[in-house]
Amino acid sequence: MEKQSNTQKTSWTKGKFIGRGSFGTVSLAINETNGDVFAVKSVDLATSLPNQLECLENEIRTLHSLSSPYVVKYLGDDVTPADSSRNLHLEYMSGGTVSDEANVKRRLADVDERVLRWHTRCLVSALKYLHGEGIVHCDVKGINVLLDSDSTSVKLADFGSAIAIKKESAGDIPIHPIKPRGSPLWMAPEVIRGEYQGPESDVWSLGCTVVEMITGKPAWGDQGFDSLCRIANSDELPELPTQLSDLGKDFVERCLRRDPNRRWNCDQLLQHPFVASASPPKTIGESSPRCVIDFPSSDFDEKPASLEWSARERIGKLAGEGGVIWESDGWATVRSYSIESRVNCEEGTSEEYPEWMRTSLEMSNCFETGISNSGNSVDRQCGDIECVEGVKSSFEDLRCRWLAESSCRYGFAVKGRLRFNRFCNLLHLILLDLFYYLLKVLKAKSTILFETEKGKFMI
Repeated sequence: MEKQSNTQKTSWTKGKFIGRGSFGTVSLAINETNGDVFAVKSVDLATSLPNQLECLENEIRTLHSLSSPYVVKYLGDDVTPADSSRNLHLEYMSGGTVSDEANVKRRLADVDERVLRWHTRCLVSALKYLHGEGIVHCDVKGINVLLDSDSTSVKLADFGSAIAIKKESAGDIPIHPIKPRGSPLWMAPEVIRGEYQGPESDVWSLGCTVVEMITGKPAWGDQGFDSLCRIANSDELPELPTQLSDLGKDFVERCLRRDPNRRWNCDQLLQHPFVASASPPKTIGESSPRCVIDFPSSDFDEKPASLEWSARERIGKLAGEGGVIWESDGWATVRSYSIESRVNCEEGTSEEYPEWMRTSLEMSNCFETGISNSGNSVDRQCGDIECVEGVKSSFEDLRCRWLAESSCRYGFAVKGRLRFNRFCNLLHLILLDLFYYLLKVLKAKSTILFETEKGKFMI
């Protein structure tokens, strides 16, 4: 039997793979004692880099100290000797991410601002709690915001980049060199310039995430280093979606003020009219689905709203990344034991943004810098690009990292793989339209002749 770090003995079964981050994989799991389903994030101790383990330990240590309805719940951690994995047990949020939801709604041109306001309020509440506890998340973005099955529970996840901070005295924010953490297209200007990363930087990322929840794309586009230059050195704001109300645009503008001293804090944002009166989306209990292209989470659905869904909308929901996982085979029972050792994490990381949604890759400091801050550098060379990592945290160093990551990733040609992903996405949309067309044809030709003993009848 495995022994978790919370001293409880538990046996659990590892199931379907559901995601991959920069430093680990995420799978479903079942607690064999009580039948509870949870998510397990794992790092292979045998093949992972030392700093990948450090990042997982940082997330374990951070989540273990937190308790909020707006933060994904820590359930335990352990080691499985059979596959030599270090594991973090988390509550399972079956609704996927707000990034998944945004992409489904974008394809269906269906954005409900009431839902957007509620999701935003929950995210602001999560950041208010973290900042009150002296924690900066450092990687706020759509893929790190999880939903339950009916989108009423919204929780912030992925604390591999999180840092603890000391409360500064009143006055201007201190400017001193830092090593940027998180995902570049969501970073605040002062973070990209390597000057400062604190609660104000999370608020900037929040503003970018609100835009992402509407468009399904990074707020600043995906032009790689050009986007970073715009964020760091221009006076521009990202183009705000036309679907966003004036209140919503005002809320985002207060998050994206370039001077971090002028950005609203979370207490102020919670009083903003855009989120102050937000409430959970209304839900109606589900029953059985009417047909296979009905509501994706069941076979029958009698919600009044879903009765009006077209076949195209139902297919789109089935095709969404946040759909239900139907497979249950390939499960393996594991036993594990706890380890009490903890490794200090000097740098953070984050899970990958879905590659078909973007043409740029993340820069995850915990993964990119060396084993420690001992001054040792790691050389990376790919094609005509060569840079020395771990030397400094300046804007030029971030540019070097970006170019290197845009040219090679684990020995694969990124550009070719992204072209292939775009092709697959285009093919998916073509097949979706074709299937929708066939449904209309079948409906138009639903008059069928049946011969009976009494003759022919048209139905």
